[in-house]
Amino acid sequence: MNSTTALASPLAAGLALVTGLVGVLGARFDLIAPIAGFGLFAFLMPLGAALALLLGLIGVLRTRSRQRRGGASQAWGGVLLSTVIIGWVFVLSYGTTQAPPIHDITTNIDDPPTFVAAATEDSRGRGFAYPSGGAGVPDLQRQGYPDLGTLHLDISRQEALWRVRHTAEDMGWELIRGDDESGEVEFADATPWFHFVDFVAVRVRAEGAGAAVDVRSVSQVGGGDLGENADRIRRFLDRLGHVH
Repeated sequence: MNSTTALASPLAAGLALVTGLVGVLGARFDLIAPIAGFGLFAFLMPLGAALALLLGLIGVLRTRSRQRRGGASQAWGGVLLSTVIIGWVFVLSYGTTQAPPIHDITTNIDDPPTFVAAATEDSRGRGFAYPSGGAGVPDLQRQGYPDLGTLHLDISRQEALWRVRHTAEDMGWELIRGDDESGEVEFADATPWFHFVDFVAVRVRAEGAGAAVDVRSVSQVGGGDLGENADRIRRFLDRLGHVH
């Protein structure tokens, strides 16, 4: 006689994996809302994998030789697959667990760029007034991202504005506002996995014979961003400093 738990373990693990893939692919191809896709992947998939692991371990115990029950290979298969799923989620989340619980990041905390075109998209209803997320955001950013700061370029303000637009285009950002007179530009950028749409404001000011570039990146959803906005700013500034 086969152990029911042994047979159920690989089925539960397979269902958990399918749930996670539906979340990722559904959000990636705009078939489901980003928050729904993230929930399926980040919560339901590991929860299902944990259940499968428990069932698998019980199945392994019940299919020991003296128990005279079949299904040992299925139980071990469920344990292996569920362990791989849990390990996958752990590896993906490991680098983001140290990120501060904030979603509004800027290179200039004392004088951050402002949002105009994107202001109406703020689901919290404050128009992305800084600091979006509470008064503690600046201190948390200083502690979590001390490396972020204004980029100083030895080129004219007009040349810097051209670089900003060119770099953002190369990164796949969507231009939603450009004001050459004020030096303010805004973009929308979708995260690669779940297509959360975040907003970026860039401000270019003349600085002697050169230019100073400040960036601000804000998420619409969630209290934290898992470090995405800071990473986005770093990638942008790195590219911007090397555009010729």
